[in-house]
Amino acid sequence: MQHDELWIGTMLEGKARWVAVRTTDTVEEARRRHGMSPVATAALGRLMTGTLILASSLKGEENITLRLLGDGPLQGVVAVGNAQGVVRGYVQEPLADLPLKASGKLDVATAVGHGELAVSRSLQNGEVYTGMVPLVSGEIAEDLVHYLLTSEQIPSAMLLGVLVEKDYHVAGAAGFLIQPLPGANEEDIQAIERLLGQLRVGISELAAQSQSMDELLDHLMGQLPFHVLERRVAGFSCTCSKARLSDTLVSLGKKEIADLISDGKAEMVCHFCNEYYLFNKEELQQILERV
Repeated sequence: MQHDELWIGTMLEGKARWVAVRTTDTVEEARRRHGMSPVATAALGRLMTGTLILASSLKGEENITLRLLGDGPLQGVVAVGNAQGVVRGYVQEPLADLPLKASGKLDVATAVGHGELAVSRSLQNGEVYTGMVPLVSGEIAEDLVHYLLTSEQIPSAMLLGVLVEKDYHVAGAAGFLIQPLPGANEEDIQAIERLLGQLRVGISELAAQSQSMDELLDHLMGQLPFHVLERRVAGFSCTCSKARLSDTLVSLGKKEIADLISDGKAEMVCHFCNEYYLFNKEELQQILERV
């Protein structure tokens, strides 16, 4: 049972906002569904975690889609999330793998490659706004910080991490965002830099070591006082269903559906959650009658 959480708060006497999210179970669920390699798990896990962080400022039924459009062996990574803490995603080439870096870390940057980051916000009125920026590192956290600064003019600091064990399961995954608010001065900025610089291990290791969000935040915040404004549940969930996919089949038109009826069945798999759907001949006949 998933028990990931996303917390939102302030620090530096209200001069900065922060968002912290634990996504260990969320990323493990994605890994299990897609059967991904370790580096694919790390890339999608970081992107889904970053998506939850950016989605935390959305309203109502709004959602946000992040796309890593790189030329690396992963051939693209996609994640969609909303303010309710729900996220889903996939990797174009989930089995792509690479040797570890000299440091022993997963080589996410090379797996992503060079390209662009696209961020699309779907608003409650149906409008969609998309911003695109070049990938600056492929490590994902730096790319999201670059996007926030160049497209939204919001200076930010972000940590994203996924710890994958030798048996491929996810031992820890988390994200942390800090943004100075109007009124923050240079001393406040330096306090944020010192805070991030004092971490002795990566945020994924901290997530693996922490038994609760309170413990994770204590590790992240050190001696700096902070205030928690909101706590939300986070987790992997997909919006696909057989009814939705039947609507997709309707859009194919009579000839294509008739061909499927001749084949006796139609098989479909959701990109986002890898769920398998089978439509038999009788169901296809009912779909044809809807066209």
